[in-house]
Amino acid sequence: SRFERVKTYALWPIVTIFKLTVPLSTVDWCRPAAIVLAVLSPLMFLVNTKLIFTTPIPGGPGLYAYSPIISIPLIAFILLSTTADQEPRFFKISFSLLGFVMSVSWMYAICNEVVDAVTMIGVVTGIDQAILGLTVIAWANCVGDLVSDSSVARQGFPRMGMAAATGGPLFNVLIGFGLPFTIAKIKGDTVPLSLEGSTLVMITFMFISLISTSANIIIFRGHFRRIYGFLLISIYISFLVFAILATTGVLPWV
Repeated sequence: SRFERVKTYALWPIVTIFKLTVPLSTVDWCRPAAIVLAVLSPLMFLVNTKLIFTTPIPGGPGLYAYSPIISIPLIAFILLSTTADQEPRFFKISFSLLGFVMSVSWMYAICNEVVDAVTMIGVVTGIDQAILGLTVIAWANCVGDLVSDSSVARQGFPRMGMAAATGGPLFNVLIGFGLPFTIAKIKGDTVPLSLEGSTLVMITFMFISLISTSANIIIFRGHFRRIYGFLLISIYISFLVFAILATTGVLPWV
């Protein structure tokens, strides 16, 4: 259709950049493409993580000048140990791992842009950034997990769905906090933290959720019933109400 063609042409530059910087193990082996990836992937990783102009040596060049240290050995290895018509044994596993790393860097860069856009919306509309984070960003971040985890559970894999629902937020918390703080430490920046009212509400309801989950596991011996789902939904709605009230100053004691 005409819409599909317009969408294809509009997304072509973005898709091309992804293909030139993110290794894919699902495509056929192509040695020229691997050489291009060896050159562009390290540079794009530095761009996405905002480390490209970081100077490891005072007065020296940025990290962009050191990318050939990685690219040249990779190119030499590709030229000396592979052929154009035969897929190497390490192709699938190496491209899968490198593709994961580059995908994470792209997600990091895109998330930074989303946060900047939401911050701009908050400045223009006067809405507190904490409220935007609790609603717009949180819902956008979790709607994909909600759909996929529910679909997996309905297909007869409830344990897989529950494991994904638990492991996803855990990954977001550990990597979502750990990676930015690590990058900030490498760049020499500081990240000030303060316990505001909404933060205290988040911590309180997190403990309520953990205690209720632990009690459910003990009482029902690891079985999760429908009433437990309603309990979690009610806890989340209560958390959202109290967090917004704390952020807007309606709850002065928080």
